[in-house]
Amino acid sequence: MEMTEKNILTVRILEGMEKSSGCPLCYLWTECEERYLKHMLTNEVVMDPAFRGKVVAAGGFCNRHAHMLYRAIHGGDVEDGLGYALYMKDITGKIMEQLSHLQENLSNNFKSSKSRMPFHRKKRDIIALDNIINYDARRQQCPICEHLWSMNQIYLHTLVQMLDDDENFRIKFSSSKGLCLPHFASAMQIIHINKLKNPIHVAKELIDAEIKNLQLIEHLLSEFIRKQSWEFRDEHLEEEVNANILALNFLFGAEGVYLKK
Repeated sequence: MEMTEKNILTVRILEGMEKSSGCPLCYLWTECEERYLKHMLTNEVVMDPAFRGKVVAAGGFCNRHAHMLYRAIHGGDVEDGLGYALYMKDITGKIMEQLSHLQENLSNNFKSSKSRMPFHRKKRDIIALDNIINYDARRQQCPICEHLWSMNQIYLHTLVQMLDDDENFRIKFSSSKGLCLPHFASAMQIIHINKLKNPIHVAKELIDAEIKNLQLIEHLLSEFIRKQSWEFRDEHLEEEVNANILALNFLFGAEGVYLKK
């Protein structure tokens, strides 16, 4: 039987719960990011004029994904750096075009007397300068970030819906690692906004899992701190050896996770 989109999303959520050591949505974000980065460097995408135009319109990629794409071409994930070079050439050409136009306007205005320069020309150049100075704030969202944010919202809504519809899944979730704090907050917002059949049950499962994991992390951190003291120096570190990374991922989410568009 052919799987529907809903079934595929359900399978992905279950996969995230089974394979992750923490928040399943963070696992899916990271896995999606790695897969999409490789896809971005395939000929199918790189040679698509429409997508290249979207990259240029966004002013390129965010700092994180520009560096990750570069590392991908030197890490054996792709055969060469042609795709990356094409992206960078498009972006460089667009910025050079904008700066050359501004340079020409400023040069012409410099030759004119400031007192005789029409006000609308002064204002136009001030706006142009402001666009350059505030370039990063005015650019559109990085295309990779946009894709990840969109997929993250889909997975969030799917997980909440599964908690609302399926009692067996609620039981399974109750024995899981729960969600990181940022994804938990986003899930609670979805409960507040959407019309669910069992909003109280969904909220209770999320909160119960969160408290259980907060208690575990607090215990591991306390044990880690205790065993750093001189009097307990001979005690070997056990599960608490991972206390810091567990706390980091639980409180702030996986590295690179953005929950706001």
